[in-house]
Amino acid sequence: MQDDPQSVPAELAEALTRFRGNLALCDAELSLTYGELASVVAACQPHLAGQRAVGVFGAPGALFGALATACVIDGRPFVHLDPAMPPSVLSNILDELQISLILTAEAPKTGQLPDACRVIEGATLLGGPAVERITPGQVAPQDAIYLVATSGTTGRPKCIPVTQDSAFLSYRWRDAYTPYGEGMRVGIYIFAIWEMFRPLRNGAEMWFPRLDDLLSPQALARFIAAHDLTEMLFTPSFFGKFLQGIDAATGAALPLERVILNGEVVSDRLVAEARAKLPQAVLWNLYSICETHDICMSELTGEEPAGQGVRVGRAMPHLRAIVLDDHDRLCPPGIPGLLHFEGPRMLGPGYVNRPEETARRFRDLVIEGQALRLYDTGDRGFVDAAGEIVVLGRDAHMLKLRGYSIQTRELTETLAGLLRFSHAIPWVQPVGDHDQALVFYFTADVAEDRANRDRWGIEAGQQRIPAPLASALREVLPAYCIPTYLVRLDAIPIHQVSGKCDYKALPAIVAEPVANAGDAVPALAHAARLLRCPVADLDPARSFHDHGGDSLMCVDLILSLEGAYGRNVDFDWALNLPLSRLHELLSAEATTVASVFDRSGIFLTGVTGFLGRHVLAAALERLPADQVVYCLVRPRNNDPVRRLAVIAEAVGAAPERVVLVPGAIDDPRFGLDGDHYADLSAQVSTVIHCAATVNLAVDRAQMQAWSRAGIAHVLDFCRAAAADLRFSSSTAVFPETGGPFAEAPAQLFDACTGYGAAKIEAEAQIAVSGVPAAIVRLPSLYDLDAANPKDVYEIILSACRAAGAMPEGLAFPMIDVRAAARFLTRITSGEGAAYYNLTADQPVTGDMPGYDRLTAGDWLKRVDLPEGLSKLLTGDPQTLRVDARYDNAAAKAAWRQAGLGPFSALSDGTALLSRRLNYQGEPALT
Repeated sequence: MQDDPQSVPAELAEALTRFRGNLALCDAELSLTYGELASVVAACQPHLAGQRAVGVFGAPGALFGALATACVIDGRPFVHLDPAMPPSVLSNILDELQISLILTAEAPKTGQLPDACRVIEGATLLGGPAVERITPGQVAPQDAIYLVATSGTTGRPKCIPVTQDSAFLSYRWRDAYTPYGEGMRVGIYIFAIWEMFRPLRNGAEMWFPRLDDLLSPQALARFIAAHDLTEMLFTPSFFGKFLQGIDAATGAALPLERVILNGEVVSDRLVAEARAKLPQAVLWNLYSICETHDICMSELTGEEPAGQGVRVGRAMPHLRAIVLDDHDRLCPPGIPGLLHFEGPRMLGPGYVNRPEETARRFRDLVIEGQALRLYDTGDRGFVDAAGEIVVLGRDAHMLKLRGYSIQTRELTETLAGLLRFSHAIPWVQPVGDHDQALVFYFTADVAEDRANRDRWGIEAGQQRIPAPLASALREVLPAYCIPTYLVRLDAIPIHQVSGKCDYKALPAIVAEPVANAGDAVPALAHAARLLRCPVADLDPARSFHDHGGDSLMCVDLILSLEGAYGRNVDFDWALNLPLSRLHELLSAEATTVASVFDRSGIFLTGVTGFLGRHVLAAALERLPADQVVYCLVRPRNNDPVRRLAVIAEAVGAAPERVVLVPGAIDDPRFGLDGDHYADLSAQVSTVIHCAATVNLAVDRAQMQAWSRAGIAHVLDFCRAAAADLRFSSSTAVFPETGGPFAEAPAQLFDACTGYGAAKIEAEAQIAVSGVPAAIVRLPSLYDLDAANPKDVYEIILSACRAAGAMPEGLAFPMIDVRAAARFLTRITSGEGAAYYNLTADQPVTGDMPGYDRLTAGDWLKRVDLPEGLSKLLTGDPQTLRVDARYDNAAAKAAWRQAGLGPFSALSDGTALLSRRLNYQGEPALT
């Protein structure tokens, strides 16, 4: 092991070995330990050889993080290819950087990536063999560690290389301010994905929220709480939206200990609100620019002295702040000017293939007789006598809007292709009390005025950008680069001293009074309010995004819609659905979801699953006629009301006895507000927990994490309701051979699947909870009349039938789902946890005539199986010959006590095989 690695690739490579058993990258679909991440890096390295730069395509998450980490460790700079970018912008980035290799963390749409590039699906690089040590790439200090493609204000994004040396020095410097340690849990702000490399060097866990979770304040709060996250970085604009959407009690209960704010000026009001709602969190202001990496960092205490500008701290070592006046003369301490920074090891090389822009921003000047290379930040400010940097605001060539960087010169050039003008100034102006908008001020002569009026209907003065012009710009620009307002001026105001534009003299935007929405539906009314336009100007067939709304504005829209419709709102729906369709979906669910839980009954999870629907039917048979079944269904699923209604109709349930509870087990209180949660708790006497996730592509650690979060919330509810619990566990908690396995606590074993490990995790939490519980371990379940298409053995039997062949010695445990459902609804719970192995005395076996008998290996070669199952069976063929034995005495006793008849009715293997396979013996088909 190196004593002191001297590059970021070397630090990361050492971390993979040092922390190999610890979690590294986690999201809702995947988690990777440091050791598993090392396997991904090893699988990537042969593909990366010889590449100058690599594109990583997809929304940030655990797989994206793994692919980006592989590039960094191998010394290959990567650039993030955001699926939300227009295909033309993606193509321009790839051309600009001469990229020929793309690693994908999600499937691209048809035509989204150029055919000329080699594309490797990242998921195929998972699950490789363990590796002892990763050899990092050899890098020079001025090599790029990654590339940032900013703005896109011409459709040709500016690509900024960040050097290995600047990253290494910055990471070491920041460790003193924000240290990371083994096992620390860090939330990743997915718009600043390169931040993950800092904590990854020191053994921390990176947790990636889904976009839906990130852009809903309440969902993000639940995500932070569920995963016990202690740090997260935000832009100030985004952090403000988050604080706006949570109350003080929610904020104070969050585990956050540190919040880093970066990308914009932090207002005193934001600091005050953060201190009120997150009193336990230390706030840090990070002043950084891609071209110089980090600059300085300071703690925000709310006690900064009043005065001009924002105090951001002292420049880090290897950087020096230099303030110049309009004639490039050095400003004394305390005198404002244009902020520059000097430092050969921190400044980047400039912009890829843009020598003129590089020369404008990276300036070679002689200052007090010394030749220096400076970076022009675009910020005005000063350095006080103590060396503290004070930022006064932006200069003209780059703007910041809700955390996005906008290059004004390039935006002007792009607009010149569509709009006629003589001179122009893009600027960000406040609109109303809290909002900001991008404004395009311009002058035009008579001929240009006529052309703009004829083509776009533009008149003198202020107006919102016409919809046809916005639509044309949306073909080549990100939404945040499209001006909200156009202001036609007679002349650009000039500062009398500097001779430059006097930005303070640009006319303020007068927000149009929002007309009374009248009878407009809430989706249209709230969209119009946020877009500051009359409802009549909106096209119901177009989305909020189509009308110019961006992701941060959509957070406001979601909060308003949730209040109006009384339900959780999916981010993708709010941003991208036509407004009329959005209203239709929200209304359909809002008018059907019960808002009052006022009848006694039981609480059921997993009702949309194979077992759950049969439990619903069995429960309604047993419950008194005045009692109901409360069914938990995720609200983000399409039409959960209709899905539940279809299930209820299929099992013959009276609709009034099936009550939807919109929520999810992985959310605290299932996502319900306090009043509804309390009302539900008061009505429920029994909880039957059937919800489960089976995903063969997800590793064991992630399955355990999901199970840990879900069962904790179920047990919390049982305590609140004073209810007993019936938990559908699995025989997967035991090996597939050996036994007899006792009706007692199970232990994790080496070959345990992720599904089995998740059940063991849940059983262990139930056992120590004090909640009266029946833990019912079930094998695979069958319904003679309707096969479960997701069950492993149903898939195996279907493959046997299609191939006309069976593996030798096929044997597996499987019972009737109706019998399992009756057992779950009729058993009683005593004190503590009781274990039941609800298994038949013999596994399902058979020798069907007309089928070839093949070894497991030959059978796997002949049949067509899903990739995940094929991989599982190849690695563990014992799954085809399960000969495990189970102690089921307690289950038999409970079966008798429940009056369920002969125990042999639990499973009929002969009938099952005959129903699934017997068509092979029919003469017409042989």
